[in-house]
Amino acid sequence: MYYNPITYNLVKGRYQNERGEPFLLTPGQNEIFDIIFYRKYPRTQILSYTQFGKSDVCALGVLTRITTFPEMWAIVAPSNKKAGIVMGYIIGHIFDNDATKAMFRIGRDESLERIRRERRKNKLTFRLGENEIGGVFIVSTEGKRVKDVLDALMGWGARNIILDENYLVSDPQYAGVKRMLGGHKDNFLLEIGNPFRRNHGLRTWRDPLYHHISIDYRQGIREGRITEEFIAEMRKEAFFDILYECKHPEEESIDSKGWMSLFTEKDLDLSYVEKVDIFGTRKLGNDVGAGKARTVSCLRGMNAAKITYSARSSETMAFVGSIDKTAKEEDISPKDISIDRLGPGQGAYNRLVEIMGMKVVGVAFGEKPQNEEDFADRRAQMYWRAKEWLASGGKLVKHSGWEELLHIKYKVQSDRKIRIKSKQDLAKEGIHELDHADAFALTFANLEELDEESTTSVPDWDVGQKR
Repeated sequence: MYYNPITYNLVKGRYQNERGEPFLLTPGQNEIFDIIFYRKYPRTQILSYTQFGKSDVCALGVLTRITTFPEMWAIVAPSNKKAGIVMGYIIGHIFDNDATKAMFRIGRDESLERIRRERRKNKLTFRLGENEIGGVFIVSTEGKRVKDVLDALMGWGARNIILDENYLVSDPQYAGVKRMLGGHKDNFLLEIGNPFRRNHGLRTWRDPLYHHISIDYRQGIREGRITEEFIAEMRKEAFFDILYECKHPEEESIDSKGWMSLFTEKDLDLSYVEKVDIFGTRKLGNDVGAGKARTVSCLRGMNAAKITYSARSSETMAFVGSIDKTAKEEDISPKDISIDRLGPGQGAYNRLVEIMGMKVVGVAFGEKPQNEEDFADRRAQMYWRAKEWLASGGKLVKHSGWEELLHIKYKVQSDRKIRIKSKQDLAKEGIHELDHADAFALTFANLEELDEESTTSVPDWDVGQKR
């Protein structure tokens, strides 16, 4: 394993971890630190499993560099929030020792204590000596118009760049990042992240001009940073191959725009049963169709789900009657009945609430999710819960409508939020019927705390070592 006693002891003597103890670099962290501090290779790409602490180590490497040499560094990331994470770690470590703290320069109207407390700043500078300044600033590739983002990136310029979450930066934005190096002959670029897409990141991974490092969960176990028991638990979760094995998605599993299938034929085959007794708290999801679309109800318990109503009919009274009948037969509380309340579903929703007095859950797929940190909208959160429920052993009573789940695709956005491909985009591909899939997803719509049958977890995005 990698070990450099000089930098290991330098970090140990200068910086602290979140518990106020000396910061002890593990071998993989020691190697990342050295790549930054010594600027060992002009181009480096690092893949590391999530929660390895790469953000914190990058911060240590940059901070040590800019308090030793009079130079500027740029932290570039696909969102302001992500760029701010590394900067937050840098700010935190400024106060680990008096020497670094003494070099730190603040503005006339700034408060040192406030900077330390909030850990938010877009640019830091350090006075190393007479007319010698070291510094770091953050840049985001975030923006609605590609041209505006490219213009902004090329306007910055930097000799030393760390590109965090490189795979979540689009190809045009990536070109803009590399142009930031223009004008500096002795330039340095380190790219680091998880391989969510087969884009410029994959091309870089195959580029012989780059130095490549892959730190997967196996190395994490050897370094004592993660346990075999935890890995066994996480194998059931989505993105395991990307987040822990550092594997690029298979070519057939992802399209050119980064969309991946949320459900596979194998998922469905493993979940199918001819019949089963549904037990536990019942949930009833209802999707109302219009025109040729179907109106569908899906009943789900702790162990299994089945389609209870499927008809090409927009007859509101018949559908409302079916919901009422199923609710009584299955002893379903109104709070466990969810229905799409917009568009064609509005009439059925109003009928249930205003006339029948059933306080059912009205859902708009595009509204804010319960967990805004990890999901783009309510649709994404519901479908993600559905995916995790199936992965945890949930069963589906055989019905041709379940095949609609194979059309559901997702992607990880630049802000690391999960988004489900819209019906409008799927319609452009000739996919129009998702009524059974949506009814199933609606059984996961309740905004209360995750109920007892749910084993849902969200991606454990890496934010370095928490301080």
